[in-house]
Amino acid sequence: MLKKILMIRRIRNIIHPTGSQTHVKVSERRKKNMGLYKRGLVWWMRFTYKGQQVRKSTETTDKKLAERIYHKVKTQITEGKWFDVDEGNQRTFEELAEKYETQVFRELKGWRSSISYLNQLKDFFGKYRLAEITPARIDDFRQMRKNKGVKPATINRQFKILRRMFNLAKKRWQWIKETPIIEMEPNADVKRVRHLSFDEFNKLLNCCEGKLRDIVIVAAWTGLRQSNILNLKWNQVDLLARVIVLSSEETKNNESLRIPIANPAYHVLEVTMKKNNSKSPYVFYSDDGMPFKAGRIQINFKKALRRAEIEDFRFHDLRHCFASWNRQSGVDLDTLAELMGHKDTRMTRRYAHITPVHLKKAVELLEKSYSEYSTKLAQSNIDVVKQTA
Repeated sequence: MLKKILMIRRIRNIIHPTGSQTHVKVSERRKKNMGLYKRGLVWWMRFTYKGQQVRKSTETTDKKLAERIYHKVKTQITEGKWFDVDEGNQRTFEELAEKYETQVFRELKGWRSSISYLNQLKDFFGKYRLAEITPARIDDFRQMRKNKGVKPATINRQFKILRRMFNLAKKRWQWIKETPIIEMEPNADVKRVRHLSFDEFNKLLNCCEGKLRDIVIVAAWTGLRQSNILNLKWNQVDLLARVIVLSSEETKNNESLRIPIANPAYHVLEVTMKKNNSKSPYVFYSDDGMPFKAGRIQINFKKALRRAEIEDFRFHDLRHCFASWNRQSGVDLDTLAELMGHKDTRMTRRYAHITPVHLKKAVELLEKSYSEYSTKLAQSNIDVVKQTA
C-alpha cells in the first residue's frame, strides 16, 4: 500500500513539475504585496521610511495599479529618491528639538548660556506637530513672552534659534517642505548707552564681596566676556609679558586674541596667583577647584548693584566700560576693535559710545574754534576799515 502511495506522488510530480514553483511564486507575490491593504474601496500602502511607519493612500481602487504604485515607491525609497512623505504631519517639535540639541546646538560656542531659550521653545511648542506650528502659533509664543516682561532682543534670540531649527528640518533632514514665517521683533537692536563712571565703578567695587570684586576688576579692565573670565586658566595668563592669550576656540569670532593687562587687573592676577598654590588650573574657582557657576556670579553681582544703588546695569556692561574708558582716553576705533576682538569697527562703535558730557565738550570745542575765527574775522574787517579811512 505504501509503495502505491509513493508511486502516485512520483507520477503527480512528473505530470505537474512546476507545482512547487507556482506555490513559491504565489508566496513571493503575497510577501511583496504585504504592504497593501484596503480602506473601503481604496487601496492603501504601508511601509517604513527613515525608521518611521508611513501609511499613504494609493488613491486607486484598482489592485494592480495599487501594486505598481507601491512597488514604485519602494524602489524610490531604496534609491533615495522618495521625498513625498509629509513628515511635518508626523514629527513633533519635541523630536526636532531633541535632534537639534544633540546634533547641532551643543556643538555651538556658548550653548550653555542659550540652553534656557531652547527649553522655553520646547515647553511651548513641544507637543505640536511641525505642520501645526504656524505664524499664528508663533505669535502666541511672542505674546506669552511679552506678557512675562521679556525684552524684544531676548525674544529675537529665541526666534533665531527657532528659525535655524526649521531651516535644518527643511534642508538637512527633509522633515518639512516649507518653513513657517517668523517675524523678528522691531527695534530690538537699539544701541544701549550704559557704562559706569569711575566714581560709580569704585562704588560698585566697595559693594562686591569675596572673589566677585576681583572678577569685576578683571572684567572691566580687560573687556573679556563673562564666560572667558570664569573659564580663564593660568596657562592663558602671562604676567611677565602682561598679556592674556585666548585661542581661536575660546573667542566668539573664532580668532585668537591677545589682551594687554592694565595695572588694576595685573595687581588682582598677581595676588591671586600667589594665593593659588597650584590648587586649580583656573584663575577663579570655587571650593571644588572648578570655575564659578555663571548663575551664582549673576546673583551676587545683582546684590552688589542693589547695595551700590546702581540701576540698569548688567555684568556684560563691564565690557562697555572697558570700551568707553579706552575711547574717552583717545584710543582709535581700529585699535579698540582689536582689543575687543571685533573683526571690524561696526560692532566696536556700539561699545565705544560717547556719553552726552563728551558730546557737549565736543560742541564746546567747535564753538570755541568758531568764536576764535569770528573774532579774527571781525578784527580783520576793522583793520580794513581803518586802512581805507
